[in-house]
Amino acid sequence: MTTTRRRRPKLAGAKFDINGVRKATIGTLSSAYNSGRFRTLADILIAMEVIDADLEGRPHSMRSLSEKLNIPYTSVSRIVFGLTSDGGESPGILTLNSHDDDRRRKVIGVDPAAYRLFGKGPDQAAERAMTDYYGQTVKKLKAKSGATRG
Repeated sequence: MTTTRRRRPKLAGAKFDINGVRKATIGTLSSAYNSGRFRTLADILIAMEVIDADLEGRPHSMRSLSEKLNIPYTSVSRIVFGLTSDGGESPGILTLNSHDDDRRRKVIGVDPAAYRLFGKGPDQAAERAMTDYYGQTVKKLKAKSGATRG
């Protein structure tokens, strides 16, 4: 029995080729999972969102993270605690810090030392996949945005 490769259907009116983004997502998720720090896709998703928010200077609370990702609050709480040094098996990549105004609330941050241990693997995997697929366009965009977002 021979198999034939099916062609992907073209999206009507699509102006952007999403295949490179898909490849970058697969590379990022694979690299994050292979790092051994995450057990599930939800772990990776929450860690990536917290890292992104932290880099932009807008850290999440449990509630804002739950609302942004549309994951139940109790699940977010359990996963975040599992990704801290208190609740995880390995060095925790996330930290729970006191809120400035409300002592009952916690702000989720990134532990810089653990983040350095995590490395740039997922970032490099995504960049490599995007560059392999889109070529010079990604390099030009990286050069342009590199000056604005260090």
